Amino acid sequence: MSRNIYVLKLKIASEILNKSVKRKDLSRAKLVKILKALYRKYRVKPFKGKANPQDLYDKELTTLYVIGKYGLNLDQEYPDFFENVFYIERVLDTCIDMIMRGEYERARELLRTISPSNVVDSNTIAKLLRLPFTKHIFGFIDEETFAKILIKTKEAFPEEDVSVRNYVRFYIAFRVAEAISKGLVKDPGFKEALKKSIGLRIGFPKTIPSDEYIRVIAKEVFGVKNDFLDKVLVKISGKTESIEKKDSPKSIEKK
Repeated sequence: MSRNIYVLKLKIASEILNKSVKRKDLSRAKLVKILKALYRKYRVKPFKGKANPQDLYDKELTTLYVIGKYGLNLDQEYPDFFENVFYIERVLDTCIDMIMRGEYERARELLRTISPSNVVDSNTIAKLLRLPFTKHIFGFIDEETFAKILIKTKEAFPEEDVSVRNYVRFYIAFRVAEAISKGLVKDPGFKEALKKSIGLRIGFPKTIPSDEYIRVIAKEVFGVKNDFLDKVLVKISGKTESIEKKDSPKSIEKK
């Protein structure tokens, strides 16, 4: 039904990294431009929710980082390149390790160093969770590990409970959209069961995304057509079904 976006992203990431790791003049900003150009060439969208923030492609460098480090082990061979370009992702990686060890205050202080406002807010949490999400999507960690990271992040930053739950909604919506794109969801009943089963599986049984949020991801990320989505999701007729405030761009796709 749709192209395999993971294969395309792996291909793009490998192409960029193979040409870039030996360049000493390549900045993060230049790498973003290269990534954006190739995504447009292959008609691939970054991992995203509804919004299209200005720094979306900067955030999508997480994909290059994950593939480069965990897939190709390039960080060992080209440490200077990773330090110069992926400095944000390296901090996030360290913070995840701290959180999983229960070193919450150390993680908080380190996260503040990459926050423009010098505070840990919803945008910071979204950036943080994007890293394990990307690792999971590409198969470097399993869903159980990702779920544990979600729960530990919620414990580490109780004041950002809503931000973590918003990311959970994004994850469930992403997985349902992915299943729809593969033709695995063919009726509304199965779609509802899938939503709930994923939420239960990762420890957030009451944190469920709207159908319209799933529709946005299915269309924009996976390229599913509206006529098929209308068979399994709440239809849009006349007045567009609104995405709940909890699924709003500001609270979710600052990722």
